[in-house]
Amino acid sequence: MSLTERWVATRKGFKPRDVEEFIDFHWHRPLAGMLVQLIRDWPITPNQVTALSGVMSVLSGVALGLGYFEPQWCIGGGVFLFLSVIFDCADGQLARVRGTFSELGRALDGLVDGLAPLAVFHGMAFCLVGQQYPHAYIWPIGWAAALSLIWHAVSYDATKNIYLHASRPDFSLGGDTIIAPETMQRRVEQLREQGRRGDAMLMWIWWLWTGPQGNQLRPWMSRERTPETEQERELFRSLFRPLMRASTWLGFGTHLFLLSSASLIAAFDARAIWVAWAVILGPLNLVALYVMAARPSRERLFVEGLAEMRSANAATQPVGS
Repeated sequence: MSLTERWVATRKGFKPRDVEEFIDFHWHRPLAGMLVQLIRDWPITPNQVTALSGVMSVLSGVALGLGYFEPQWCIGGGVFLFLSVIFDCADGQLARVRGTFSELGRALDGLVDGLAPLAVFHGMAFCLVGQQYPHAYIWPIGWAAALSLIWHAVSYDATKNIYLHASRPDFSLGGDTIIAPETMQRRVEQLREQGRRGDAMLMWIWWLWTGPQGNQLRPWMSRERTPETEQERELFRSLFRPLMRASTWLGFGTHLFLLSSASLIAAFDARAIWVAWAVILGPLNLVALYVMAARPSRERLFVEGLAEMRSANAATQPVGS
């Protein structure tokens, strides 16, 4: 098999195209897929790959922080962050190829996803301090960009889970695509009763991370919003595909590609960090605002359209069928 054929073959481990980020689909996931082809028969678990991603993100933050003394350390920060993203993409692909996804795997992945921006933004801030930029600018702007990234990621994650739930019920992320916060809380208690305190801690952190999405996700667990036929799923796609595609620019892959590129360039010009933060605070915040503003009207149109479709279908059914 040629390199091109192997590159294309990696797509069987991807999420559905509608929910994939552009940079992930064309760059991160193919590279991760090549890695998965190499390690799929190794005695390494998807959770261990996830943990390795977390180690790489911490090393990235440390290397960027060392840019306080010598800007060339930022190259290491960019490389480690890039590797973190590749491993983060590889864990899910490896789980799907092996058919071993789990709720705990999703929980661990969520924990590691939170580590990367925490480590990287602090490392970047220390690097800028070392370049004599004022603290009064660095910390407020850096924290604003970091909080914006978290907002974007939560928005993308919620939109993705709703989209998969409604349009691709055959696709699994590891357990149910949409999980109510109460269900996760009960799972935490079950794990504690079983003496699995480490797993309970992971699930508890995941519960905290996804808790803000609860009110947004809960209505989609009702029959009034859950498509049951392909015709109903196509109605959902027609309304939500543009919103989903816009949301793909808000995921971790896009942000971490931006930050890893800025880290590499910062070794030669620290202004690259400011540019990356400005992109997050400017264009990407505008995309997030658009998604937030557009969602309610599309949800209303879908609920109304679904009710009309079901009413029309019921009217055409023979009496007594």
